[in-house]
Amino acid sequence: LGGRNDITMNYILDFIQQGGVIAYVLVAMNFVGYSIIVWKIISLILFNSSIRKRLPAQILHRVVTHNTDHHIIIESIRTEIALAFSPLQKGMTTIENIASISPLLGLLGTVFGIFNAFSVIAVSGLSDAGAFATGIKLALITTVIGLVVAIPHVIAFNYLNASMESEQDNVENDVLLQLGRILKEKDHLRSQNEDA
Repeated sequence: LGGRNDITMNYILDFIQQGGVIAYVLVAMNFVGYSIIVWKIISLILFNSSIRKRLPAQILHRVVTHNTDHHIIIESIRTEIALAFSPLQKGMTTIENIASISPLLGLLGTVFGIFNAFSVIAVSGLSDAGAFATGIKLALITTVIGLVVAIPHVIAFNYLNASMESEQDNVENDVLLQLGRILKEKDHLRSQNEDA
């Protein structure tokens, strides 16, 4: 089993090496992106397990104690929720950029590979098929690596973004429900005081 893993690893490293500088850039982007994805997943789990439960009450306390106008309260709630979720958003732009840039870098490698292939034809004609094939191979390798990097980053970005938006909506709903109860109690107390 160890020999099989060595062969696979050598094949992958050889594949990357054949892709040239662009392949190395894509692999580096992949490592950065996966690191951020793992960080975001851990951050989301920690947020849900510790901060999420306390957040609606904290937001209500900060907002309701300083405001009385309902419109100002609603806008303040939305602002407080956005501020609470802003640390979770850090790094998302990098994941999105890696997802969108890596296929373009793969395409750039494709252009270089095809350019090299036609340069060989210009110099030696079609007699050197091996050199021509090397250029085409470079073109295909960088395209493959670009897509291999992009696809998981697109999936991760969409998943993380949807999870964060869903949590943000849930917090807003919880806060508004609690606000409704508070306002109902205040109205009830006000009407009791007016009756007395």
